[in-house]
Amino acid sequence: MTEMYGHRWTGSVGVSADQEHAWATVLGGLNGAQIANGLGQLVERADDWPPSAPEFRAMCLHVPGLPSAVAAWHQALEGRYQHEAVKVAAKLTGTYELRKARLNDRALQQIFDRNYQIVCRRLQHGEPLDGAVSTGIGHDSQKTEAELAQEHAEQLLHKRIEEQGIPRAGGEARKLLLARLGLSRNGTEARA
Repeated sequence: MTEMYGHRWTGSVGVSADQEHAWATVLGGLNGAQIANGLGQLVERADDWPPSAPEFRAMCLHVPGLPSAVAAWHQALEGRYQHEAVKVAAKLTGTYELRKARLNDRALQQIFDRNYQIVCRRLQHGEPLDGAVSTGIGHDSQKTEAELAQEHAEQLLHKRIEEQGIPRAGGEARKLLLARLGLSRNGTEARA
C-alpha cells in the first residue's frame, strides 16, 4: 500500500504495520489469496487515494461474476442461473417452491437471501458450496394467514379423527372399515 499510495497511505496508517491498528482488526480472518484479490481490485480500480479498511475488505472478498442478491433472486425465480452460487442457493431454498413463487413473496425471498449469503460466504472463503445449511427456528409471525389457517384446520381434523377412534395407520384403518362393513379380506361377507 505504501508503494501504491505513498504519503497518502503513510500519513493515515504509518510506515510499519501495527497489530493494534483498525486495519488489522478489519482484515482479521482473511487469507493471503483473499488479500491478493483485494490488491488486484485496487490495481484495476486505479484510484489516487487508498480505500477505507471496510472497502478494502469488501474488495478482498469480491468474487467476479457473482450477481447481487436482487439479481440472484430474479435468476432463482426464473430457473436460469448465471452463477453456480445462485443455483446452489436455489437448491437449498427449494426449486419447487421457487417455481411456484412470485416476485413479491417476501417470506421465501428471505429464506433465499439467507441461503445465498451463506453460499457466497463459502465461495469467498474457498469452501465447498453444496453443504447443508442449518434452518433457523421459525415462528408463526413469519407465516401467512393462509398457512396459519391451514395448520389450524389440520389440527382440528386430527382431533376429530382421534375423537372418532379412527386409526391413523392405513392398514389399521382398512381392517376397521372391513370389519364394520362385515367384509373379509378377500371381498366376501364375513361370517359372524
